[in-house]
Amino acid sequence: MHFSTASLFAALISAAAAAKQMQINYYSDTKCKSYTGQVDVTWATSISGKSNCYNYHYGTAMNLAGCQAGGCLCNLYKGKNCGDYMDQMRYGDEFGCRPWADQVQSFACYYGA
Repeated sequence: MHFSTASLFAALISAAAAAKQMQINYYSDTKCKSYTGQVDVTWATSISGKSNCYNYHYGTAMNLAGCQAGGCLCNLYKGKNCGDYMDQMRYGDEFGCRPWADQVQSFACYYGA
């Protein structure tokens, strides 16, 4: 079996693009102690790149629990389709737990911040 360099490079780029860049954890309490689930972010874009948006509503509290891409942050919105900005979560933030996930309807995540 023979692969061209271009097709191998394209396959590697595609695999890297689908890799988990960060992880958002959800909790049933307001102190981020009772874990209920997670979202693996694979669609984040560079902070200097194009915008993105993910509609999702779940849990009581949330935090940015993992950052594989470096310099991770997510902007949180009260409205769907990233309308009505609410707050920003940054990975490693000392106030990482957001106790009002039940108000978040969508978010946009970025790396390289």
